[in-house]
Amino acid sequence: MPIYKRCPHCGKRIPSGTKCGCFKRDWGTPTGTRALYHTAQWQKMTRAINAAYGFKDQWAAADGKTVAAEIVHHIVPAEEDPSKFWVASNLIPVSRASHDEIHALYRQGGAAKLAAQERLRERVKRPE
Repeated sequence: MPIYKRCPHCGKRIPSGTKCGCFKRDWGTPTGTRALYHTAQWQKMTRAINAAYGFKDQWAAADGKTVAAEIVHHIVPAEEDPSKFWVASNLIPVSRASHDEIHALYRQGGAAKLAAQERLRERVKRPE
């Protein structure tokens, strides 16, 4: 006798371990700069940037906190200036929470965005 579960979207009874056909999400194939995040070159760059900063969140470090970095963030967003996508001085490691906070400031625009970008630039390691 099979075990059933309820589809969380439509409530239809379906066999456990299967997916209901009511909810199909088609994200499509990434294009433009979004596609670059799915390359081996980006994974390699992410590891190199994280290692250069000791895998520490630089946004939190500006406040004297030690938090593990999870994401490499573009100070100038890739959508705004695709030429800076691979530029190491435009990349900085941050945690998920810091990344969300940074993008909230970016969405405010104007002075808030510029102040956030300046704070990040101050944390960028300079070549030795």
